[in-house]
Amino acid sequence: MKTYNVKLQFINSTEHDFWLALLKEEQQAFNLASTIVFNKKPVIALKQVYDITYREIRNVSVLLPAQGANKIIKSIISCFRSIKSNKHKLETAPMKKNLSLRLDKRLYSRFNKNTISLPSSIAQKRTDVKLILYPAVEKLFDNYTTADPLIHFKNGKFYLSVTFNLPDKPILNESVLGVDLGLKRLYTTSDGNALTGKEYNKQKRKIRYLKRCLQSKGTTSAKKHLKKVSKKEKNFSKNYIHNAVNQLLKTDKSILVIEDLTKIKAKNKGKKFNNKLSQMPFYMFKQILSYKALHSGRRVETVNPAYTSQIDCLTNQKDGTRKGCRYYSSTGIILDADWNAAINIACRKHPITFKTPKDGALNFMGRLLSINQTLDLSGKLRNL
Repeated sequence: MKTYNVKLQFINSTEHDFWLALLKEEQQAFNLASTIVFNKKPVIALKQVYDITYREIRNVSVLLPAQGANKIIKSIISCFRSIKSNKHKLETAPMKKNLSLRLDKRLYSRFNKNTISLPSSIAQKRTDVKLILYPAVEKLFDNYTTADPLIHFKNGKFYLSVTFNLPDKPILNESVLGVDLGLKRLYTTSDGNALTGKEYNKQKRKIRYLKRCLQSKGTTSAKKHLKKVSKKEKNFSKNYIHNAVNQLLKTDKSILVIEDLTKIKAKNKGKKFNNKLSQMPFYMFKQILSYKALHSGRRVETVNPAYTSQIDCLTNQKDGTRKGCRYYSSTGIILDADWNAAINIACRKHPITFKTPKDGALNFMGRLLSINQTLDLSGKLRNL
């Protein structure tokens, strides 16, 4: 699937104001129903939540149709179930902060690349709303089907989040690539390629230093600035990981094997090491790689990371010694430790043929950030 935001243009200000008021009512109704569910703590199932919230939702929402009330109830059930499955401690009722509504076939019709028909300010009537497209989205409308869209209001404008159902490409072949993720090198592959994380870590250190300075001040202005910097940090990491994944997917291999690092924090390496580890977006890397791989005719598999960097890929035994970025094999050959680990990761899932990962023979990929880019005091990347 691919999702794009498309700007909406209403035929007049009356319809624009109607939908703005409707989304505000939907937000108010969601928060009220969420509070009721949090306080009464019913079984999180459709009938039980419906019985205690539906009438309350209908009382506070004049503009919202009955179908919209049902969507709110299903959203609340989904929200509480997600919180429970993620094992988060719920101290207050979850509140909805943005103005949005997931549409279904009862709330829209005649949806195409030019317009969408939505409920109007006139009862039992619908109005056609124009979609303002750019060329890439227009091609998707021509070639793929769409799922139920999401309408939302941001920065004074209405947008429609359109999801396109893209068919998965068939796997190109059965060739395998092992990928070792790390702190000093973002990843190293079993082919002998590596992407160093120096530039990424450098920019992250600048952002973390700026955040510490703002946290120490504790003023209202500093807290406001801190939120902006935190958002920029997240966007910076996401953009960098997208570029890193694009580099990785230039390979001709079709099966990418990576480590499952969901519980990677070590008890015996101290808080400082775990703090460094938490700064590396391994989960984001896996998430982005997984969906991009499917669209390029590849698939991602995971393996247990235990002992992958302690086993000698030449003997398949834990008889060597790792010291920093080198692995001293029992055969007397000095190997690159991360390259050796990447081969072990691939072999744990599929047998592969590989060249000896000798120390110093690793091929480092180019930079993903321009050498002329720097981070200013607001946390924004600028060109020098």
